[in-house]
Amino acid sequence: MSELSPETAWALATGGPWPVPEGLSGDPHFMALALQEGLKGVGLSSPNPPVGCALVKDGRVLGIGSHTRAGDPHGEIMALRDAESREEDVRGATAYVTLEPCCHQGRTGPCTQALLQAGIARVVVGVRDPNPRVDGGGMAILRAQGLPVEEGVLAEACARFHAPFFKFIHAGLPWVSLKLALGSDGALGPEGQRTQVTPPAVQRLGHALRRASEAIVVGRRTAEMDDPQLTDRWPAPTAPHRTFHRVVVDPAGQVPSTARIWQPVAGQPALRAVTGTPAPLRDVEDLHLPPAPKGCSLRHLLHELGARGVGRVLVEGGGSLVRDFLDQGLADEFHCFRSDAPAGGTPLDLPLPSSWERRAVARWPGGRWEVWR
Repeated sequence: MSELSPETAWALATGGPWPVPEGLSGDPHFMALALQEGLKGVGLSSPNPPVGCALVKDGRVLGIGSHTRAGDPHGEIMALRDAESREEDVRGATAYVTLEPCCHQGRTGPCTQALLQAGIARVVVGVRDPNPRVDGGGMAILRAQGLPVEEGVLAEACARFHAPFFKFIHAGLPWVSLKLALGSDGALGPEGQRTQVTPPAVQRLGHALRRASEAIVVGRRTAEMDDPQLTDRWPAPTAPHRTFHRVVVDPAGQVPSTARIWQPVAGQPALRAVTGTPAPLRDVEDLHLPPAPKGCSLRHLLHELGARGVGRVLVEGGGSLVRDFLDQGLADEFHCFRSDAPAGGTPLDLPLPSSWERRAVARWPGGRWEVWR
């Protein structure tokens, strides 16, 4: 169990904890470096994967790079550019890539061709790309040109890191992280009363989850009772192209126009998920969804967000909405901020899937951050 810090918070928010390069040697050491570099693209590259790459020769890193924006160069190209800026000769080097290099022409050229032209002599791949346009083809091209290709180095960590992209490819849906702050009694606090379960310092670290996502979703009652702004306030600055969608599930359009969530924030548009035709709100886009027994179709909401390039969604409350995502099998992980003190009120019954396990824990004085997947 680790102590909660900004570094730990970012690791947990991005699917970690991650392998530490200093504790590894050989290929795993350099793949861990590539994985660390790839973390820089989380929350920025969707719907593309935040691939990390390290170029190494004679045990020395020549260049390193990550994919941080769809349409911009991939991690391999960024690593080649980094090596060039250092005036390093990459001929004969090994490329460590968290995800199989692409072999097709999209908005950018195939990375396989770039590696071959640069004179890379060996490629080490963390995990195969399930995209039908790749799916082993990248490694096959490299091998056909005589390059040794090693697959599966730190495979579990790389697969976990790229799991949101894999889900998007297979299901067309974003990765869904649930977040709640509960007391030791498993409750959110007395009904109708705003209760602060975690201290402000922990709340600030919890913003790592927002930075790792491209959208945050809350229910109507949370928007009315807490009156949150739902902005990304992670301390580190972010790239200008980042868009963070702020979404309220409000089928009948009941959240008043004066709510803070509807205030315009540059780069962080507000969306309202509705089923009818409520009066429009200024600067707010309505997502018209099919009705469902408990309000609106959450699956359709995810499809709408996916169509906007959202690869990772954070559902931050309230308890009923979190339970609905669980009941409908739409959640991929649960981040529980659990205080050592009771919160009061009725304990929540959260039907976590039987296959999920507690995968990580970080403590702060008075509580812990648990991650269930």
